[in-house]
Amino acid sequence: MSRRRTRKVTKTRPKTRSRKLGGGGALKQASALAGAAVAAVMQMLAPLKPLSLRVLAWAWQSRDVRRVAGVAGGIAVVVCLSWVMLGNLGGTARYTIDPARIELTAEPSWAKGALAARIKAEIESALRDDLADLTATSAFDEDVMGVVCERIERNAWVQRVVRIDRRFPTGADGTSSLQPTIEVRRPALLVESADCFSVVDGEGVVLPLTINRDAEELKQFRSGLTDTLHIVRGVDGNAPAAGTIWKSEQLQAALSMERVVRRAQIDKSMPIEAIELVGVPQRADERGRVFYPPDGAVVLIPDARSLPDTRVIWGRPPVHASTLELSANDKLDELKKHLDKPESLPGARIDLRRRGT
Repeated sequence: MSRRRTRKVTKTRPKTRSRKLGGGGALKQASALAGAAVAAVMQMLAPLKPLSLRVLAWAWQSRDVRRVAGVAGGIAVVVCLSWVMLGNLGGTARYTIDPARIELTAEPSWAKGALAARIKAEIESALRDDLADLTATSAFDEDVMGVVCERIERNAWVQRVVRIDRRFPTGADGTSSLQPTIEVRRPALLVESADCFSVVDGEGVVLPLTINRDAEELKQFRSGLTDTLHIVRGVDGNAPAAGTIWKSEQLQAALSMERVVRRAQIDKSMPIEAIELVGVPQRADERGRVFYPPDGAVVLIPDARSLPDTRVIWGRPPVHASTLELSANDKLDELKKHLDKPESLPGARIDLRRRGT
């Protein structure tokens, strides 16, 4: 008997797809929304398309517009070419700035001879030390100018950097360099202390220069100055570090008196040796007021070789002026009356706080 073959038929269930809220489905939804938004915008701008085409056509037909467009395109091309050229040149040795090649010029106009040469050498040496750790950089780098300026103005001798010139090579073997022009601080007073004289400028900044209390050394220093530098006596305390402001009411009194002496050119008629502070307070109170004792005053001491034992009692200096005393101009008028009688000056005590004394 032959066997009858039977085939088992199994029913398969239809597969169901489950939707995932994340992944590709979310991305497709976002894309669809973005496309719909773009289509809506294009539909809103569709009425403006003919107008835009007419405006562009009119602009292109205008000779002035074409000329401006050509100039703008030319400028863009030049800028791009210059940018590429500067990038290529900046990497070459000829257009690299090395701090060792920075040319420093510091001329102390208030000094002359050997003193001027010594101060100039000290300033330039100190400035090169301040710039020694700078790395070589492209001559076209604008940031290096600001860094060099900031470093130089940290020096106690430097009043300000007037400008910095950038020099490019002109010959086959030339190199790039920076040349700063520097304004050097000008001494205003010699502040006397127990063992030396400290030098300050007109702003009260202490300069990196001291002179020993030796008559010959002081004479030699003064001989190298272009103008007279007065000595100040009676400032309490030691001078702060070079480059910082000496915050003292006594020093401010001396500086304001120095400005009057120099402006009125008193030295021409009566050479002043020193400015002496008698009872001048060192500090102001919490409200900024400076109280003088009854005998507190600034005294001008003339040169003993021409006017021995002569004293000019100025009183309160301009910075601490009081309505109880004459003004600075009135005091100068009173002093002029005494100077008109030179025979009465030796050994005189001229009190300018009140008239006729």
